[in-house]
Amino acid sequence: MAHTATAPLPAQSRPFRALDHFFVSCLWLAYNVQWGALLAVVLPLQIEAIVGPKDKEFYNGLIGPIGGIIALIIAPLAGALSDRARGPKGRRRSFLIVGMVINVAFLLWMATFGKGSSLGLFIVCYLGVQLGSNWWGGPYAGLIPDVVPVKDRGTASGWMALMTAVGTIIGALSAGQMLKMGFTPIYLLIVVSLIILLLVTLVGVKEKPALGVPEPFQLGPFIRSFYLDPKEYRNFYWVLVTRAMVTMGIYSIFTFFQYFLKDVIGVSDPVQQSSFLIGIITVAGIPTAMIAGPLSDKKGRKPLVYLSGAIMAVASIVYIAVAVNPSLGFTFAVAAVFGIGYGAYQAVDWALAVDVLPGGESAAKDMGIWHVAIVLPQIIAPFVTGLTVGSLKSQSIILGYTVVFIITAIWFILGTVFVRQIKGVR
Repeated sequence: MAHTATAPLPAQSRPFRALDHFFVSCLWLAYNVQWGALLAVVLPLQIEAIVGPKDKEFYNGLIGPIGGIIALIIAPLAGALSDRARGPKGRRRSFLIVGMVINVAFLLWMATFGKGSSLGLFIVCYLGVQLGSNWWGGPYAGLIPDVVPVKDRGTASGWMALMTAVGTIIGALSAGQMLKMGFTPIYLLIVVSLIILLLVTLVGVKEKPALGVPEPFQLGPFIRSFYLDPKEYRNFYWVLVTRAMVTMGIYSIFTFFQYFLKDVIGVSDPVQQSSFLIGIITVAGIPTAMIAGPLSDKKGRKPLVYLSGAIMAVASIVYIAVAVNPSLGFTFAVAAVFGIGYGAYQAVDWALAVDVLPGGESAAKDMGIWHVAIVLPQIIAPFVTGLTVGSLKSQSIILGYTVVFIITAIWFILGTVFVRQIKGVR
């Protein structure tokens, strides 16, 4: 049986309007400006500037996962602590502010790194960005089920996917242009986006304060609260597993697009072209994201997950042909097809996760646990890709990416097929 979240509903009695959806989801736009710029465009170039072209795949596959370990721990922890918080304006607000201060401070430091910089200090900065981003990101994930009515969660999921798409477009395309002027301008754009949209969120979202006094903090029970009995919460675990598989597929290639375009397609400006590639994926996904979320409220989540997962798997397989017969136009065309599936999947998957949340007053902790299914693949997948391409490129760079695309397609297929195991949800 599906367990439906029972977090507090909005305090207002009026309908949840489009403007309310914007206020609740807009900080997700800034989050994706940050990671849309950093993961696919800025970090690969910055890492290559620091370590040189010979070892770029290895370190690009290593640094991301190191940061992912921080995210894996901090998002559920901050979410759980925010569930216990009490305040006249709600539980999440103070975590958003403190996390954002940390996030912004380390972003400004990262902007100073370039050729000849210390790799060790760069990793420290990146860990700081992950710490701050997840300290506010975990509680923010709980804010959404706190205030969005159950009947509007599919629509809210569509808004989340829209903000993901728009934020990623802004981040990736801006990075492609602004990196011509150095690293500082794009980092400043990220910082300004985060600060402005945090202020919009704080003003526009009216949290309903949690009632009562939390039980006295005890470390043992607090740690045990992260364990959910697989028998009782079977559906929740299957959502985690399927989401993790699809995310493995996404991050098997996402942070390597720049190197793929340079070393396989042979473009002269891989930084700009990789930003265009990410832009095409996300633009293609916007219409399907906005349609799929509300449609899943009426027709069910599973059919749309099946369809979107199949589209992503097929696109990954077709990319093998792109590697064998390099063509920038073909690369962009397949990216558009992939984006159609990606947008729909992002919209419906969040709603599916909320449908099977254990419920109660621990929405941020539970969404933080769900966040693990997004972060853990970011640790594993880039490392596997970096190792695969790095070890095979002496024989053939095309062989390396062919193997990667095959692995990517397998992850998408598995993540789609196993959605059948989620019971009690349409």
